[in-house]
Amino acid sequence: MPFANFHLPALIFSHCHKPFMCVEIKCISLSADAQKEEEELRRWKEENRPGPIQLAPERLGGAVSLAEVRQRQQVELRQSKLRKTLRKEEMDQKKRQAEEEENEKKKALQREKATKLEMRKKQEDEQRQKLYQDDKQMKTEEFLQRMERSSSSVSMAASSSIPASSWTKSHEYRDTRREEENSDLLKKKEEQRRKAEILEEKQKQQEEDRKRRTEADHRRVNMAFLDRLEAGSSGRVPEPMTQTPESTNVWLDDDDDDDEPQDTALSTVPNPSELHTDSEEENDCGHMRTLMKLQNRFPYYELDMLEEIIKQCNGNYQQAYELLDV
Repeated sequence: MPFANFHLPALIFSHCHKPFMCVEIKCISLSADAQKEEEELRRWKEENRPGPIQLAPERLGGAVSLAEVRQRQQVELRQSKLRKTLRKEEMDQKKRQAEEEENEKKKALQREKATKLEMRKKQEDEQRQKLYQDDKQMKTEEFLQRMERSSSSVSMAASSSIPASSWTKSHEYRDTRREEENSDLLKKKEEQRRKAEILEEKQKQQEEDRKRRTEADHRRVNMAFLDRLEAGSSGRVPEPMTQTPESTNVWLDDDDDDDEPQDTALSTVPNPSELHTDSEEENDCGHMRTLMKLQNRFPYYELDMLEEIIKQCNGNYQQAYELLDV
């Protein structure tokens, strides 16, 4: 340093004649003091610097294999996921319980409000009835008095008869109204009974018409079948029968499609001279099976006629079906 600390103030104050020069000299002295303190701090840090650390050698890690460490990590990961799921479920359950409790509180509050409202309505009705009860009684008395005056003016000639009281007149009026209502009810019941009879008669007529149409269709089909048998025995060509949709619906059943023969090329109408060749040698079981099939397929033919046709066809179901399929 250029100047010593103990000589600087005396020199400064001895040669300082102006104020601004004194301030400048004071700043220079302060900066010199700061530099000196910094130098002393640096020297102290160098003297008190810590030395190197001497530690005993020690083995760090390597006691567990890598596969075991990874397995532990996977287990911890699964456990953390499970704990997270359980924590989430617990939070959801608490939330639901809180919502249910809040809903129950709201419901209880609403029930309490409804009960209070109902009680208030009942009280208002009772007050209204008490308030208007006197007025109602007064109006009733006025009405009965008017009725008495009108009845007395009409029946002035019958002065000997005792005038009826208001209670008797009210009961007579009620009896009259009841009789009128009963007569109206009897009229309505009579009208309903008459309508039911007309409807029943109409249904019976429709049922009879349907039966007549069905019988006519049966007769027409039977006649056509007999004509075919006669034509087959005489060798002439039978006339085709015109079928109506009603007769087709009567004779055909859509649920028995499995009973219809599949091979139509083998089904031919036999010669009447060959129908009775093997009737004595047929099997009873096959005969009954064929009869049941034909009866299911053609339920409106008579059983004797079906047995005769099976005998003529030697128990052949396809031939009998071709004969009956008009």
